[in-house]
Amino acid sequence: MDIQWHVVTDLDGSRRDAAEARIRKLGEGQKDLIHVVIHVESSNHHQHGSAEVKIRCQAKGRELIAHERDDEPEIALVRAVDIFEREVRTMRAKRRDRRGHAPPVPAGGEDERLAGGGAAD
Repeated sequence: MDIQWHVVTDLDGSRRDAAEARIRKLGEGQKDLIHVVIHVESSNHHQHGSAEVKIRCQAKGRELIAHERDDEPEIALVRAVDIFEREVRTMRAKRRDRRGHAPPVPAGGEDERLAGGGAAD
């Protein structure tokens, strides 16, 4: 998994390292997360906070996006990583659900036994 950073504002290095470690941990043993871009910048919007973080991930078959704003870039980053982790887990759960759906009922096997016999009196 490739991770790129685009930081346009002040960001604490230890928070950046911790966020990257969390994202790398999500990719351990998996091959579904291909490319992650983390964009941290100042925002001029007066109601949404002064820092904005966007995490975009190219995953197999889809793109995951996590977006968060806060007055502090470190807080926005932590919240965006939380959202990103949820998105990854949801994507993987949906994939498991599709793979692990109930097997089809065998044709002619149990259906005939249940339809013809019933309970013995």
